[in-house]
Amino acid sequence: MAKSFRLSVLPMALLALTGQSALALQPEAGEESLALARELDQRERHVEDLRGELGVYHPALQEAYGELGGFYLELEDYEQSVSIYNDALEIARINEGLYSESQLRIIDAMIAGNEGLTDWEAVDDLHHFRYHMASRLWELTDRRHLAAIGTWGGWKMRAIRDDLLGDSSWGVQAAIDDAGSVYRRAITALEQEPEAQPLDLANLVRGKAELDIYMMRAVANTPYNYFPGTVPRYVNQMRCRMVPAPNGQAVRQCVNVQVENPRFRESQRRNKLTTLTRYSNAINTGIDRLIAIRDRGDGLSIETLAQIDAQIAQLEAENQQYFRRGRRDSLF
Repeated sequence: MAKSFRLSVLPMALLALTGQSALALQPEAGEESLALARELDQRERHVEDLRGELGVYHPALQEAYGELGGFYLELEDYEQSVSIYNDALEIARINEGLYSESQLRIIDAMIAGNEGLTDWEAVDDLHHFRYHMASRLWELTDRRHLAAIGTWGGWKMRAIRDDLLGDSSWGVQAAIDDAGSVYRRAITALEQEPEAQPLDLANLVRGKAELDIYMMRAVANTPYNYFPGTVPRYVNQMRCRMVPAPNGQAVRQCVNVQVENPRFRESQRRNKLTTLTRYSNAINTGIDRLIAIRDRGDGLSIETLAQIDAQIAQLEAENQQYFRRGRRDSLF
């Protein structure tokens, strides 16, 4: 971990910030760059002094590393920022144990840095790590845990929608089903919590429905022959014919041949319809939950109730649209 920062990335970071060569810097830009260089130098010296005085794992270094990493993040030197925040996380885990709220803030900064590097695999790993940590810190019905689910689910939808991870269609389905199971557990737990806030429940239901709508649309638009069959594609069949024998008489000769199973394509169609129905039913369950939340009211504002009404109408329309599309013969 611990490294000497003053080897310096400083000129590169500052020139990247100004977008100009050193010779072409205008006086104002040059003054700004010099001021940033001095500040960066001071921050690096401060970290080195703390390491020398207190040791490389002292808790005070966590904040100092965090400030330095944040400064590099502002300079858009993402690689250096991520490296420094990684050191801050290591110090936090040594001093605070495996799980702490302060580590979540460090992970958030590491996510921002890796997004700057467009290292989406690292971003995905960090989001998983972040939710794992939040799930250990707080009960499932705690609003902070629920917020972490929303953050994780939001990232999943973004990664899938923008194809950031290059998953196959079945990989996408597995990712959405994984996220959906987290939402389901949280919804079930919250429904059994007497003090649960209806808006928290509505947010979870909407998050789960968004995943289901995405998958239903994908299933509806996918031709049936992309779905795995539930019976063998090929079967053996005995075929016979009459052939002349050496004595001039006709004899029956039979051989086993492999032919396509006539039930295979029908099983693909059924598989598509079953998958489509599963997501449609999940959306209907979400709609029923939103209707129940709306009808109870429970102190929700008029604006919030109107938003829930609009979401119900949108889910109903999309559910019907994609179910009809998925069953159309033209896709078969």
